[in-house]
This record gives sequence, structure tokens and C-alpha cells, in this order.
Amino acid sequence: MPKTDRELFGLPDIEGNTIPKIKIMHMRAAQLRGYMNSSIYMRSTMFILVLSGKATIEINFKTDAVDLGMIILLSFGHFFKVDQLSSDFTCEILYISEEYIDKMYSTDLIYKRVKYGVKMHQTPLLHLQPSEYILLLQRMTFIRDLINDISHLYYQEMTLSGLNFFFLDLMQIIEKGDHDNNVKISRDQYYFKQFLELLVVSYKSYHQVEFYADKLHITTHYLALIVRRVSGQSVSTLISQLLYTEAKLMLQQPNFLIQQIAEELNFADQSSFGKFFKRFSGYSPKQFRNNRIFNM
Repeated sequence: MPKTDRELFGLPDIEGNTIPKIKIMHMRAAQLRGYMNSSIYMRSTMFILVLSGKATIEINFKTDAVDLGMIILLSFGHFFKVDQLSSDFTCEILYISEEYIDKMYSTDLIYKRVKYGVKMHQTPLLHLQPSEYILLLQRMTFIRDLINDISHLYYQEMTLSGLNFFFLDLMQIIEKGDHDNNVKISRDQYYFKQFLELLVVSYKSYHQVEFYADKLHITTHYLALIVRRVSGQSVSTLISQLLYTEAKLMLQQPNFLIQQIAEELNFADQSSFGKFFKRFSGYSPKQFRNNRIFNM
């Protein structure tokens, strides 16, 4: 049975206050050999920047060789295994739990998160240009400094900002690479891209799958198949993620009444909105707002 990424870093599977949600490690071949030939099931996000040496790895049972100038992009649902390592192999690892990832994104970045999350899942290895490699290494070093500065009054905000810099640079590298290589996209990817662009401007008003299928002139069944094949998630899940993220942001602003938020997000009534929000957060909107204000 495969281990989880939490076990890889000696973290228990059950969440608790003592579990680090973000970690940066410099690792050598000797430290990694204990994990060789053991499949790791990813429940979070991990970036491995190769600093020296060579390795043979498996991601979702596909074997690849990696060396200097490459970054491995691992995300939820990947199966990862190290098969071989050269004695001089070293890498920088940025590990971010799924809970921490959720904190990083305001609604305006959700579109990019889904778009590039899919890209990372389908193509988890990137060959970097020297300037790109140096930039990502600098970002990782910067994040390490932020993580270590626990006395900073705005520790969490600074750390989240550092992570956003890293992700935005990575997104640019991915998109620029697609443009430079004149990558052809499949029919599924074409429709998925059209769906995302429609979703990001319509999710507040339209929560039903039928609306998006009609706008794309395809059946709901076909849209569901495309979204599931490309992203591994359902249409309803992606819509709900956007609504939930927007709701959290609005609840953090005291000038919005809960009834106003329900209306803005086009729920039938405040009760429907409350049930939706509690399903995702475990709290009622009022409880979430009170806890958030208390913890600020």
C-alpha cells in the first residue's frame, strides 16, 4: 500500500496544530534513498527543484529521467516514486499542504489555480531555462526566510505573499512555454478552456451545469465528461469552489450582511446559503465571521 506525502515528511495523517502546513527542505541522495522504490500518494502539493545529479522517477506509473534545470510538480492525486538516484543528487523541496493552498487564492486567482493545476497534473515535469531556474530558486530561498521569521507580526500574510510570488512566476513559465512551443490542444482541452473562461465570469449568477453546457453548445453529459477527464473534478465541484472562496472573502468584510452575500451569490435565500457554506467549512456563515474576527 502506498504511503502518503504526510508520511514522507513524518507528519501524521490527522490534522492538528503541531503539523507544519508548509515546509522547505534541502535534500541529498543519502536522505532520499530511504524512500526509493516506495510509492507515495500525494494529498498535497510539492515542488522538487533539481540542483545537481540525476534521478529516475515515476509519476502516475510513467518513468522519467530528471537532472539539473528541471522542476517536478506534484499535486493531489499523483503517485510518485523514486527509482534511481546518482550519489551527487541534491534538490530543494517546497511542500505545501492542501489546507494551506486553499488560503493562498483569492477568487481572482482561482481561474489560474484550476488552469495550471490541470497543466501540472498532466505534465508534472518542466525543463527550465537558466533564468527561470535561478528565479524559482530565489523564490524558494525567499520563502524559507519568511517561514523562519516566526516573530514577524504579519507572519502568515508574508508567507502567503511569498508563495503567491512563486506560483505567479511558475504560472508565467508554464504559459510562456506553451506559447513558445506553439502547443496544440486537444478538443477536450479546448472545451475545458472555454468552460473555465465562462465560469470565472458567471459563477456568481449561474450555479447549474446546464447553463454552461448550453453556452458551449454541448450536452451536460459531454461537459461533465470533459471536465472530469481534464481536471479530475466535477463541474459542480469547480462551481462550488469559486462560490465558497468568494463567500469566505465577503464574510471577512463586516460591511456585507449575510443576507446581502446570499443575494450577491444568487442563492435562493439566506438559509440555502448557510447550508452550502456549512457543508464546506463546518461553520455557519455567522460562526465563520465571528471566529475570523476573533482571530484577527
